[in-house]
Amino acid sequence: MNIKTSITAIFVCLMTIFAQAESNYTIQNNALILPADIKFDQHDYDIKDKTEPMLDFVAQYLKDRPYITKLRIEGHVFSEKSPEENIKLSLQRAAMVSYYLTTKGIDCSRLIPVAFGDTKPVAPNDECNLTYNTRIDFFNAEINHKAIYGSVPNGFALKYMEPCE
Repeated sequence: MNIKTSITAIFVCLMTIFAQAESNYTIQNNALILPADIKFDQHDYDIKDKTEPMLDFVAQYLKDRPYITKLRIEGHVFSEKSPEENIKLSLQRAAMVSYYLTTKGIDCSRLIPVAFGDTKPVAPNDECNLTYNTRIDFFNAEINHKAIYGSVPNGFALKYMEPCE
């Protein structure tokens, strides 16, 4: 076997491994699609399951992709309270998720927790759709320190925070 054949074989092997690793995650419009929801206590920012597997999933996603230099963590809530309280709760939830990810080894400078309150529902705002509209969404915001084309890292959120402070 010559060097050119060896290099080609190694390249094919690496591309196969990379393709398999990529297939574990679903991305739509720069959003990481989770296999299940992250659950919170109602009217609170505490994560229900302290060993939340979906947050471990997100942490591993970022560990596997060091070139994603910013991940936007969007907090959304059902129209539960006043607009100001909804913004506050959605930011607290996004911040809690950000904190959890830092405990799993993710650098805080890679995270942007933001709040949208009840301003971006994905379903009608009624009791039947509570679980759809109360959610955390994850968006790739920067790749290699450059904003995703056509977007700003904070997603024009109503409120955001610096997780390293």
